[in-house]
Amino acid sequence: MNTAVLDTSVIIKWFYHENEPDLEPALLLREAYLQGELDVIIPDLLIYEFGNFLRFGSGMTTAQMDETMRNLWSLGLAVYPLDESLSQEMARIAGEHDLTVYDAAFLALSKKLSATLVTADRLIHERAGGKNAVVLLSEMQG
Repeated sequence: MNTAVLDTSVIIKWFYHENEPDLEPALLLREAYLQGELDVIIPDLLIYEFGNFLRFGSGMTTAQMDETMRNLWSLGLAVYPLDESLSQEMARIAGEHDLTVYDAAFLALSKKLSATLVTADRLIHERAGGKNAVVLLSEMQG
């Protein structure tokens, strides 16, 4: 895997460690990215989901949220914008695999770019992993 789409469940672990399972493989992915061994692409939706987690799931203050968002942007991740073809594929995948359109966005992007999707979300892996390149974070080897 040289190029990966990481979903929000993985990126959260890069910044928030409290009670987070599968932290070690997530941090290994971050290190691989920082060392130039892995290209990471995210849909722009991740920024919204990440911010929403910071606001409602992390217990951070507004100042801490601001700093964490700056830290996310400072990584220089490739952010893929939504376009018409991606939105159509998201809708198709959501219906085919009984996923939310939000979750389908990550899978649609990974398919469009022929990249592996890495997720900590077991539901995505269970529903879409059979026919697609979806890797569950907890099953990753160092």
